[in-house]
Amino acid sequence: MSFGTELKDQVSSVNQFVQSGIHFLNDFRDFIKERAQIEKEYAQKIEALVKKYSSKKDKKALAMTVGDFPKENDTEVDVESSTFLKAWSVILEETDNIAKERAKFSETLSTNVMEKVKTVATRKEEIRKKHMEFAQKLVTDRDKIYSERKKVKTRYDECCVEVQSSQQRLDRSTDDKVLEKQLQELNESRIVALKSIWDDYVNFEISVLEESKNHLDTSLQIINDVDSHIDSELFINNNKRSWEEPADFVFESSPIYSDTEELVDDENSRVYLSNKLSKAKRNLTKLTSEIESKRKEIDGMESLKEAYENNPRLGDSDAVTDNLHRTIREYTILETNRVKYQTQVESIVEAIGDIGHDQESHDFKNASFTIPTTCDLCQTTIWGIAKQGFTCKDCGYNCHARCEMKVPPICTKEKAMSNYTLSGESAPSIFSVTEITEREDVWTAEVLYDHVADTKAELTVSTGDIITVFEPDDGSGWVKAFHNGKEGLVPASYIEYQNLTTDFVKVLYDYESQSPEELTIKEGDVIQVTNKEVAEGWWEEKKSIKYLFNSLYKGILDGITGQFPANYVTPLEE
Repeated sequence: MSFGTELKDQVSSVNQFVQSGIHFLNDFRDFIKERAQIEKEYAQKIEALVKKYSSKKDKKALAMTVGDFPKENDTEVDVESSTFLKAWSVILEETDNIAKERAKFSETLSTNVMEKVKTVATRKEEIRKKHMEFAQKLVTDRDKIYSERKKVKTRYDECCVEVQSSQQRLDRSTDDKVLEKQLQELNESRIVALKSIWDDYVNFEISVLEESKNHLDTSLQIINDVDSHIDSELFINNNKRSWEEPADFVFESSPIYSDTEELVDDENSRVYLSNKLSKAKRNLTKLTSEIESKRKEIDGMESLKEAYENNPRLGDSDAVTDNLHRTIREYTILETNRVKYQTQVESIVEAIGDIGHDQESHDFKNASFTIPTTCDLCQTTIWGIAKQGFTCKDCGYNCHARCEMKVPPICTKEKAMSNYTLSGESAPSIFSVTEITEREDVWTAEVLYDHVADTKAELTVSTGDIITVFEPDDGSGWVKAFHNGKEGLVPASYIEYQNLTTDFVKVLYDYESQSPEELTIKEGDVIQVTNKEVAEGWWEEKKSIKYLFNSLYKGILDGITGQFPANYVTPLEE
């Protein structure tokens, strides 16, 4: 039996039950804390008592062994020869040892038991919080021992009677020899009586310890009978409620637009659904591998946890359990995503069939466009260092992020060269440096990413190279550039123009061309300047980019070259 299978939808009840158990650990820790303090105070008082009577013993040792008036020539007396004094010394010493053991016991309770209980309680509370955090995430995604001691008064009273009797006999005696003999008998009888008292004292202490051990053995037996599974079943059996699986969600039509649950099967929808299907299948393949890896990881942790629980000396089972729970949470999320993508695949296949297997889908990757590039789908511009678009790494197809799912899943697996495609025979391998530098419409650019030429028409460049661009991107995604005495094609998205803003101006006012040599420009246009000395008050330029400041769209407009009034524009600032 388990909480998960028997107590459905009762996370709050289970959490309160577990939390109560953790709170009990804190109660038990407080109990140990108070018990340790009592043991410490007990040990301190016993040590003080032993110290007090040891001092008295040292002061009276000579008198108790040889009397107050020893022979004058006996300057050194071996007091340890007295069996009486030796016994008294041992009693004090062993009592002090017991006090020290009690002090150690108090320290053991504090360091080994109390702190361990604190650590366990803290760890269990952290784990509980993690479970509750995870449970909340899923809900959001889914909607001591007492001692007794007897008094020895009875034996003490008997000794007092015996001492009184001896005293009476002494009072009646008149013979000195008899008196000495009786005094000796009295002293010896006192020692015998005291020996008997000490014997009783030690036996009483032993009896207390034996009784304490019996109580501890009983507690240990009860502790060994603790069974967490039985306690869990008890909780389960007292908290069962009826449960019905929630119904599946069904399609709900809009209150203002009549619709059905069937997916639309027109050309545009099939393109979108085909791309959605391809993505879902790729995600399923990736998730299946990750889920299998997590499943093996969970199996290994469960075996390790069982081994540590059976033999705690092998390792910390709590640490393994914490890692196991974390991995199970990760596995649950992966499995949830797998079901989501599997549902998508099944729904799409049911609607349009499994058409993705015979199509070559694009392998789109996030791309940054540092110069204007035309979206091959909507024919508007992509420009910006943020990830605003995608490029197919197989065929070089460029598109906006918003256009990705609308691109027909037909990849040629070959990069298009547009009007830059050169044959091996017609492309010169060495380009004239003089010819390049004499041209006016050239730009300096820095290479952002390595590019290895796939064809003779391409140019191999490395990150950080400075190249000279003499033909910008015409919409194909490629520029023609010169580097190290060679010319060729380089991906436009792989380079960044230097001092770009000094070559561009922004149009302030609309202007309608008056002749074929002039340009028609509109406010907000961004124009690339190629010559500022065509005529006084006029600039010749290559109208290459249109910039919409509200939406940050920029694009190439057919490479049209013409003249325009210089006072109609202002330098473009970054």
